Amino acid sequence: MSKPPVRKLSEQGIFSKPRDHIAAQSPDDAPAQLRDDEIPGGKGQGRAARGTREGDVHRSLYAKPETFDLIRRLAFEKNTTAQALYREGLLLMLQKHGHAIGKDGEDI
Repeated sequence: MSKPPVRKLSEQGIFSKPRDHIAAQSPDDAPAQLRDDEIPGGKGQGRAARGTREGDVHRSLYAKPETFDLIRRLAFEKNTTAQALYREGLLLMLQKHGHAIGKDGEDI
């Protein structure tokens, strides 16, 4: 006994355009295009507002999945980010070896 055929989404009318889709909105009714800094969460906000990552270098970190799970859990419990915890760890390591005198987490 076989299953009945499943209807495609295109057959259900979900993705079809209305017959008068060209006349649905005139250019006069369309709002003006927003700039990036006017869009909530856009490029003009977040880290870019405080500074950019220009000049920062990216490196991958290999660790056990359990370690990354623990870091995510700690970040959630401390109401911070995993990135902030990584920087804290780097700062502690550099301080231990005498290379971060007078620096804080934002300098790393």
